[in-house]
Amino acid sequence: MKKRVRHVVVFTIMRPFFRAFIYMKFRFRAKRYVAPQGVKGPYLIISNHAMAMDPFFLSLSFKEPIFFIASDMIFSIPFVSPIIRYLVQPIPKTKYRSDMGTVKDTIKIIKSGGSVGLFPEGNATFHGELMEVPFAVAKLVRLLKVPVLFYHIRGGYQTKPRWAKSVRKGAMTGSVEFIWRPEDYRDLKVETIYNTIIEKLDIKNFHHQKLKPVSYPSSASAMDIESAYFICPNCQAMHSIHSENNQFYCQECGFKASYTDQGFIKSLHQKTYFETTFDWYHFQHQTLIRYIDQLGETDLIFEDMGERVLSVIRARKKSKIGEATLKLYKDRVEMVFLDKIETWPIASILSAVQQKNKLILYHRHNELTYYFINHSKRNALKYVLAIEYLNSKEEK
Repeated sequence: MKKRVRHVVVFTIMRPFFRAFIYMKFRFRAKRYVAPQGVKGPYLIISNHAMAMDPFFLSLSFKEPIFFIASDMIFSIPFVSPIIRYLVQPIPKTKYRSDMGTVKDTIKIIKSGGSVGLFPEGNATFHGELMEVPFAVAKLVRLLKVPVLFYHIRGGYQTKPRWAKSVRKGAMTGSVEFIWRPEDYRDLKVETIYNTIIEKLDIKNFHHQKLKPVSYPSSASAMDIESAYFICPNCQAMHSIHSENNQFYCQECGFKASYTDQGFIKSLHQKTYFETTFDWYHFQHQTLIRYIDQLGETDLIFEDMGERVLSVIRARKKSKIGEATLKLYKDRVEMVFLDKIETWPIASILSAVQQKNKLILYHRHNELTYYFINHSKRNALKYVLAIEYLNSKEEK
């Protein structure tokens, strides 16, 4: 409980400064949560996930500090990680695998009277709508048996798309939109709990933006869009998208479009395109699957040179291994260093994207985690989508 008191003090002192900073930087306004009669904490607060700052946004709606389940990668940042540990003591969660330690820590926080914040997607959205939510979240809800607060962050994707270079100021809001009492879900099947979580978390971002458009002006609104979108919507060429300021184009077919202040795509030619990044994302996913299926068993799928490779020890530190060329095949990933070639079978790999486009590969048998850093336009998402698909084929 000593640490709990420390967090309350820090939260109370820092709150006004955070509120002012966050409004000036992001134009974010938080609606204060007032508990209805008969609803008492501690709570499990779950929210959609738009950007890395979301925990700070959410916390401004509450008088008490929230203990967030966070990726363990934040514990390996030199100088910064000890400060994060001291001030808020997040609950570490390995981004790409099940973690029973996280569940145990969550239970301890709840039993001590602390409320826990969770972004079930695990990843800030790449396309503006709800990303995949693991089924384990429904089991956690049933296990904790506490009121579940569904928090909505609106305008986050338009303010700072995950792939974007800069923040645009328009309007962001955050508020509790639905309260689920334990007696409401106590007798429900886990599948029903899961479906309800999906329904209540889905903010239908682009639908609301069309109904009540808000402008998010920027002189570089399209910059680095290729770090998430690597397939041309017109000719389906790969790695041909290039962005400049508010526009992007295909270096193969000449397709050209702008990214508007409202967060929509507008073609500058009468050619095939998608109005939202959500539609483009799913198009490129399906196109990638068809591309992989057409390749031979020994054909190279992707290759990127100049990857800085680091080994990560959970919740502690990163250590540099060296620079390598990363190669993806149907059955393996190769890391070609100056003095060696390291090969991981696809079946052994779990993958994720950290932050904007830093690639994480985890070897589930050797329990190794490698972190790949490259230039701002190198696309890490393509590796994750391809590896997930290749592993799904193995499981069938």
